Amino acid sequence: MRKMKNKKLKAILSLSGYFLLVIALCVSASIVFHNLYYESIYVSGSSMAPTLKGSTTIINIDGTTSEKEGSIVDFGICDTHSSAINKVKRFSIVSTYYVDDYNEYGSLNSDARKKIKRIVALPNETFKIEKSKLYVKENDEFKYVPYTFTTEPAVELEDTCKDVEETTLKENEYWVLGDHRNNSRDSGTLNAPILKSYIIGVLVAIEGRAKLKLDHLECPKCHSKYQSGSFCSSCGVALNKV
Repeated sequence: MRKMKNKKLKAILSLSGYFLLVIALCVSASIVFHNLYYESIYVSGSSMAPTLKGSTTIINIDGTTSEKEGSIVDFGICDTHSSAINKVKRFSIVSTYYVDDYNEYGSLNSDARKKIKRIVALPNETFKIEKSKLYVKENDEFKYVPYTFTTEPAVELEDTCKDVEETTLKENEYWVLGDHRNNSRDSGTLNAPILKSYIIGVLVAIEGRAKLKLDHLECPKCHSKYQSGSFCSSCGVALNKV
């Protein structure tokens, strides 16, 4: 009888160990897949309001802006596969850089930060924005394209912010805007499209909201604090995380 109990116990332990191993392998594979093919993001600032909730921006003593730690922000994942970027559609939300994030040699600047914006016009399209309304040319006529999302200010208010005269994009160009038209640095602000090569990923899902906790950087020489960057703007010394 005791031998039978021992055999059953060993069988149960063996089966439990097998299931734990399978679960561990699945979790590990999921983490590796996520890190290799998807980019975790959180929403910085209010440029995508009211669609996405971002961090509160504060003005520092030196006039620069930074994010307020403790802000409640949306976080999610972007698909970084080239197949996802190749199939990006109108009104897709993307993670991207701008032309001024690159230096004269085509390399990213050390202080370059990714932006979360919405694509409103696609390569080779001729479009215009009048009183916040989007029109795309088809068969030599402009057709009104209603937004599938809410903007600030609302389109119905006929705000002229970010209006664009008739523009034709090149093969690899996209026009991006933030949903908060008056509080977004985007193609409308720069009067320039982004290139396809600037796009890092396409937003797949917002997974939830969390309290923002920032890594702080400090100059070991003058003790100036930063939220991003690699070197102190005053001393030129490499920054340390604190």
